[in-house]
Amino acid sequence: MQKPMNKTHALQTDLGLYCRTGINEPETTIQENTFHYRRLVFNVIKDSLKTAFPITRTLIGKKRWKKMVKHFFENHACQTAQIWKLPFEFYEFYSLNDPSDSEQAKQFPFKKDFLFIKELLYFEWLEIEVFMMEDLPINFFKMEGDLKKDILIPNPEIKILPLEYPIHVKKTREITAQDKGQYFVTLHRDYYDKQVKFNDFSYPFIEMLLLINEQETTFSDLNALFSKYETDTVKNEQSTAEFISFALQNNLILGFK
Repeated sequence: MQKPMNKTHALQTDLGLYCRTGINEPETTIQENTFHYRRLVFNVIKDSLKTAFPITRTLIGKKRWKKMVKHFFENHACQTAQIWKLPFEFYEFYSLNDPSDSEQAKQFPFKKDFLFIKELLYFEWLEIEVFMMEDLPINFFKMEGDLKKDILIPNPEIKILPLEYPIHVKKTREITAQDKGQYFVTLHRDYYDKQVKFNDFSYPFIEMLLLINEQETTFSDLNALFSKYETDTVKNEQSTAEFISFALQNNLILGFK
């Protein structure tokens, strides 16, 4: 025998559906306020997404952005109870689809195609994720050390994002199909001011960062890794030293063990 639905739960479900779609307004104790409740909920979501995706909003224009937010609000059953995580659901809604599915292919509420909109949405979300991430354990480090001998202590609060378009170094309106290639950007939370910082790197230096974060690493280890890309010993050591210096100055490496 099926258990009858709790009336309060049923009303909450109906009210949530109404807030999303504006259809089938449920009966509430103060009926004249129900419409305003929907408006307030929508405004919270609208403001949250506007703050989270300023570059995407500028790229596609205000009219398309409004359509995009409205379409998301009406068609997506939000799962998170934390408003700061809502932008990730927005990104998922507009990216994790199957283009061969005729229904999902209609997901963007406008016809104009933007080459890198999904990539841009994720890039902007990642800034929020890094800023809000839990504090990770950091090994004790000292600011001064022997560059050639001491083990390097990395900043673990970092994300590495591969990109097909240079959205992190070029104005989005100036990016064209000819810009498509292989790019890498790091997003890390500064150990001191807790702000999110961005850096553009070629793949050899991304490999260096990965190595430092995966195991105890010294100058010699990085020098050996970079030898795959530079056979000249002098240039190899110079590039490795310059990378470490840059990483220390920009808080990608915190110091020495």
